[in-house]
Amino acid sequence: MMRAKHIAMVGDLIAALLLPWGLMGLVAAGQQSTAPAAAASVAPVASIPPPPVPKGAVVLDHVVAVINGSVILQSDVTEEMSYAVLQPFGLDSARNTPQRALQRLIDRDLILQQMETAQTVTPPTPEEVHQRITQLRGVIPECARYHCETDAGWQKFLQAHGLTEKEVEAHWSQRILILSFIQSRFGSGVRITPAEIADYYNKTLVPQMHDKAVNPPPLAEVSSRIEEVLLQQRVSSLLLEWLQSLKSEGSVSILDPAYGRVGTTGSGDEDSASGGQP
Repeated sequence: MMRAKHIAMVGDLIAALLLPWGLMGLVAAGQQSTAPAAAASVAPVASIPPPPVPKGAVVLDHVVAVINGSVILQSDVTEEMSYAVLQPFGLDSARNTPQRALQRLIDRDLILQQMETAQTVTPPTPEEVHQRITQLRGVIPECARYHCETDAGWQKFLQAHGLTEKEVEAHWSQRILILSFIQSRFGSGVRITPAEIADYYNKTLVPQMHDKAVNPPPLAEVSSRIEEVLLQQRVSSLLLEWLQSLKSEGSVSILDPAYGRVGTTGSGDEDSASGGQP
């Protein structure tokens, strides 16, 4: 039961994963221990100049990237950015750039392609999706002023951001499906030993508490939380390494030079990968 709870919490900690929310939320907590391995190498991504636009033509939409034959349009990037408002912990607008949105789309597309050939995961029921969205309405920072706890307030919030209830349900259903796949592939095989928990307590938590002039709680009181943190770090590291390998083995082409070289969300090389955007 405790193990299942930890796996479920990892899913919540990946709340920012791939559905405009990227890997940043998951990686942030484990950045110190996972960033060096994840950032060791960002798979090179081809950048191909787009064909010239005929004089007088009006470009309504265009292809910005091709992922193993799957096309990502500029409109997909714009839509991805609009869904950032659903980020449960808020997303700095300065960091919600087209470059990072494309990173998230590429990572998500690679995972969805793998899901087509890997083990089957059970799609969430409409009831489960509704329950998770109801929980979401209570933690979106901007929802407070719209009173999203009421149906009328939720509708006003969606309308104010150009979203519909059906669109949110479809995206959230996909999010749950992806999280189930990630947990099945990576979380179930991760084991955190008592020695690792004690090591984290003595070498990380206790020094941090002392720096703040606070007496650390007994190990027994925080061991379960430490296990959750270590589990989160381990899964994030495995996921990032896997995404890097998918980029190396497959074909990821960036057709729009405005997006530069795109790496993996949360790989520790986001700024350079996003063309220096904040």
